[in-house]
Amino acid sequence: MYLIHIVFTERFLEYKLSWEMVSMRKRLLIPYKEEDHKNFEEEWFPHKGVSGWWYITGYLMDKESSERIFSYQYTFLRARVYGITLKVLQLALTDISRKKHYFKQKALFFERKVFKDERTIDVLPYAVLKRSKDGMNLWVNTDEFSFELKLGYGKGGVWHGDNGVLIMGVPKDSKQRTVYYSFTNMPTEGRIIIKSEEEKRKFDVLGKSWFDRQWGPFNIVDPATHWEWFSLRFFDDEEVMLFSFPQHPYQDGTYVDKYGKSKRICDFTVKEKELVEVDGYVFSFGWDVMLPGVKKEFYKVVPMMDGQVNIAYFELMAKVIDLYGKHVGYAFVELLPGVRSKKKKPSIKNLLKKS
Repeated sequence: MYLIHIVFTERFLEYKLSWEMVSMRKRLLIPYKEEDHKNFEEEWFPHKGVSGWWYITGYLMDKESSERIFSYQYTFLRARVYGITLKVLQLALTDISRKKHYFKQKALFFERKVFKDERTIDVLPYAVLKRSKDGMNLWVNTDEFSFELKLGYGKGGVWHGDNGVLIMGVPKDSKQRTVYYSFTNMPTEGRIIIKSEEEKRKFDVLGKSWFDRQWGPFNIVDPATHWEWFSLRFFDDEEVMLFSFPQHPYQDGTYVDKYGKSKRICDFTVKEKELVEVDGYVFSFGWDVMLPGVKKEFYKVVPMMDGQVNIAYFELMAKVIDLYGKHVGYAFVELLPGVRSKKKKPSIKNLLKKS
């Protein structure tokens, strides 16, 4: 009888724990709202029935040698495709100085352990992102690299588009929309560990990060909604975000001054220097940017190394050069294959690949 009691108690506790996790997951899944969306904190959570992502990119300098520059990326993606929500974790570290790129992707088939509370995205053993009142903590661990970073909120967050609502290239289709906010200037400090056979080493680093939270019902596999995204991060603590859809054309953008005040900008021009083909996809490479009425108006965005196809998109870090040839900031560029690739269509299968 005592043994039966123990077994029953264990089964009850397992059931209770499982039910609590399911309840937590349901509670953290919130409705998608557009014009009447809520604030940054309340819209942190995953949304029902739409695609969305938590996306961080940043540049980091070795404290002992500022010439040693790294860029990094964290993405947790929930892609709604044909009624199914795919969950994908993507992690990257690029050693700019040594022209070395590391990338890790993990597709998740069960999500109940990821959103374990209201502040944490937990994809063990690879990554944990945790927010607090002061900022965010990011822990990443892969076979080739790891890092532990503290990100402050800096100037705070800004909404993009029309009070947060961004048209995904197709104005006439009301479903091709996202809600989008960013923390564009996040002071960042921590440690990077490179585990490769070529160089096993730790670096204490200091730099800046940019956090994007974006979600909506748009068709993520339709080339019509694919974009070219530019985030210009000036050394004077001002930023510019450009969302361009050259295949239509359609575009939207945001200028954020050093005090954190934002202004929507749509009258800008991005002109590619050349086109490159990678893995059968075509992408632009090197750009002249015209920003009428914004800062010094003309800038060159010059890649610091060849871009990388991170499974389903092309990404790189670049220098921002002004009209007088002065290096005035860094930029991150994200390009999707549907914009320029006419011969080869993008495939959602790429999101399920392991790397």
